[in-house]
Amino acid sequence: MPESSTSKSNYLQLTLSDESKERIVKLLDYSKVIAHYGFIPLILYLGWSATPSKPSILSLLSPFPSV
Repeated sequence: MPESSTSKSNYLQLTLSDESKERIVKLLDYSKVIAHYGFIPLILYLGWSATPSKPSILSLLSPFPSV
């Protein structure tokens, strides 16, 4: 007789302690902050590293045009 899908899902569930759940939530919060503040610098770095002539970081961040 085949098992029902609900009994299979109950069988495969993990039980985590409250401390483990708090650690996972804290890890996800930190990863959200890192992704939020690190995405644009990562894209800028990837673009900078792909150019054949690498300008200095200061000239990239400067609001004044480079000559």
